[in-house]
Amino acid sequence: MSQIRPLRKHLPNLLTLCNLALGFLAVLMAFENQLLFASWLILIAALFDFLDGFAAKMLRAVSEFGKQLDSLADIISFGMAPAAILYKLMEYALRNELPPSSLSGANFVERLYLFSPMLIVLFAAIRLAAYNIQENKEGFRGLATPAAAIFFAGLSMVVISHPQAGFTTFLLRPNSLLVIILIISIMMIIRIPMFSLKFTGFGWKGNEIRYIFIAISLILLIILQEVALPVVILAYLLLSFISLLSKTNNR
Repeated sequence: MSQIRPLRKHLPNLLTLCNLALGFLAVLMAFENQLLFASWLILIAALFDFLDGFAAKMLRAVSEFGKQLDSLADIISFGMAPAAILYKLMEYALRNELPPSSLSGANFVERLYLFSPMLIVLFAAIRLAAYNIQENKEGFRGLATPAAAIFFAGLSMVVISHPQAGFTTFLLRPNSLLVIILIISIMMIIRIPMFSLKFTGFGWKGNEIRYIFIAISLILLIILQEVALPVVILAYLLLSFISLLSKTNNR
């Protein structure tokens, strides 16, 4: 029994490594043009990211090492992996507007478009570093990196699942992708408080916004299916702003 207990303490870190491995595979799949597979890997990595924190608290195995390992995993799974997907989407969008030969003739501005997904990695790194030195971990500001990654993974699923749809045509334009990248990247480091999905018990009081968000998410998933993922993240942002305004008006 004395040997089993120390092994249990390593379970959260093992889950974090699974998150990291999935993120690495997502990067590879993205560059192999397997964007749907890469998107699913990001979603599964997000599940492991939730499970490692849950396991750490349940097993009382929270450690500084685990926190640092989690951030290192997140920069790959929720920074590099979605950036790789957006790079391929931007490449496709630019190829539709450039001569059919290749991207080799792209000018400086066009290459800036192509390299714009790098902002996802940079802003994710800034957010994770800021969170690590944040003293009060109960609340957080800005969009969490897993949520941003889920948005981008969902966006990829949307354009792949509905290639002929009008919104896909709109999304697969360099300007559209650039604006989306800029907005979501900035949302990761913005100082606006976002509500946490961690429940304070199971009662309605104090958890109202969480239950509302879960209900909205389930309805969206049933109605929109794979299209729902980016919409769910937008709903989360909208509810966060509404909650902030409500608190401000009640003061």
